[in-house]
Amino acid sequence: MSEPRKSIMDMQGYDIPFYLPDYRLKLDCNENVMGPSPKVTAALQSITGKDMKFYPAYGEILQKLACCNEVSTGMILPANGADEAINYVFNTFVEQQDNVLAVTPSFVMPKIYAGTIGCEYKEVPYTEKWVFPADELIKNIDEKTKLIIITTPNNPTGEAICRDDVLKILEASSRRYVLIDETYVSYAGESFKDLINNYPNLMIARSMSKDFALAGLRFGYLIASETNIKHLKKVISPYSVNNMAVKAAIASLDDIDHLKYCVSQVKESKKILEEGLSPLAEKVYKSDANFILTDFGDKADFVYKKLLNAGIKVKNFGSAEYLENCLRIGVPDMENARYIADSLKSRDLIIFDMDGVMVDTSNSYRLAIRSTYEKFSGKTLTPERVHEAKMQGGLNNDWDLTYYLLEKDRINVSFQEIISQFQQLYWGNDGEGFILNEELLISPESLTELSKKYDMAIFTGRPKKEAEFVLKRWGIERYFSPVITMEDPPRGMGKPNPWGVKEILRITSPKEVYYLGDTVDDMFAARQGGVKGIGVLPPQDRGEDLRRALLAQGAIEVLENTENLLQLLRKIEEEKVAN
Repeated sequence: MSEPRKSIMDMQGYDIPFYLPDYRLKLDCNENVMGPSPKVTAALQSITGKDMKFYPAYGEILQKLACCNEVSTGMILPANGADEAINYVFNTFVEQQDNVLAVTPSFVMPKIYAGTIGCEYKEVPYTEKWVFPADELIKNIDEKTKLIIITTPNNPTGEAICRDDVLKILEASSRRYVLIDETYVSYAGESFKDLINNYPNLMIARSMSKDFALAGLRFGYLIASETNIKHLKKVISPYSVNNMAVKAAIASLDDIDHLKYCVSQVKESKKILEEGLSPLAEKVYKSDANFILTDFGDKADFVYKKLLNAGIKVKNFGSAEYLENCLRIGVPDMENARYIADSLKSRDLIIFDMDGVMVDTSNSYRLAIRSTYEKFSGKTLTPERVHEAKMQGGLNNDWDLTYYLLEKDRINVSFQEIISQFQQLYWGNDGEGFILNEELLISPESLTELSKKYDMAIFTGRPKKEAEFVLKRWGIERYFSPVITMEDPPRGMGKPNPWGVKEILRITSPKEVYYLGDTVDDMFAARQGGVKGIGVLPPQDRGEDLRRALLAQGAIEVLENTENLLQLLRKIEEEKVAN
């Protein structure tokens, strides 16, 4: 069977979603969410059959762009977005034996284009966040360097590169090409297009996605010397920019006042966001673009999901190198900036136990306890004996409980053997065991309703893999952060120790806090953690003995089932108002 080029076999491409996500605010791709000029809409509404049946002609847009950038029309090359313009540079000037030099972190597409060619892509990391490492970049120029890429303002870090640094790089690169990606330059104010006449090796890529809000139409362009443009035209796809994009670009350039409005809104919105983000952030980085990069430390996942539940999608870098715990938030208009800030304010918090509260484990964990016991003992273990052991407290971990029951009956089995047999039954080979018998005890619809007023977290004795399996299986992971599992507490500080409750409080800084649990250990952890415990009767035990035991350990209420939580919280809110 034939294979693609060797250079792309181990590459990762740029994945894009198949459908536009349905969020109140989509701020994960730095689009201008204020939208294009009304003149753009009017221009597109005037599209005729002629605009569709003939190939596009670029004379008018070339004249407009040349005038705006104060260059000749021969120095402009339209492209289907700035990333296509960058790809043209690679396909025209870079060969396999060359290397390309850039900083990291930065826009990912040049790295992909380099990988496609098979040339070396050298990345110079920032030594100080986020001070552009111009001197280090220059030190890495060698005889194989063919192209140096600068993005200003840089994405995702946000800082604009100063003119002195650009000039230093240009002076050190007289025999190399320098490509400056100015996708976000409208928000920074300073372009380097004036340097092209003095530095023929300089090329500038521009986009009309982030400032003129044409991301859905894909319009970008290159500014370069006429000689370089002639070379670039040898490799381009003819007519890659369609007539609709051309008409939209012309209309955008006819309404610079709309661009000025968008830029002014972003400038003021950044002030609102910086103030709103600061209470939860370790560092809000200064930005010269239309986005803000913020380091939230170990609160990053909590903030990300808090925003998601408010209908706000931002970019979460997770554990990405150099960007650990960082979120990149596109900057909207001032009204929506205030909505973001309000969405991050402290709220009441609900902490859920999982087993018996969120998930019915009577035919999973409980079955695995009995089956493991019976495997090693040859005897039948009744559900009543399991229940009695649970009621004692101190046996929240089901491996510990199984070991306890076997040891009590003088059956000598190692703890590791018990774990191995238990997991084979419960987890199976790859999540195919008793875990598939589980059912949710609270509907996704109820969780959606709760998320409108409350933050939600999980404190469970489950292993992390099994907790994540349940959340992903039912599509409810977005509602919960943090999720404290068996592996998280220091040794000896799992339930009933309140360490998990206190850790959740440290990360979330909530107002009122409720902890839902179905065991006396859960209520003990709630009481010791200084939060209000709410007992829940699990499916396998609706008896009065458990109800009394939960109340005795400090539960403010005991629910027949978790679905009754909404009703209880409404009652509590009504009592607060009445008092």
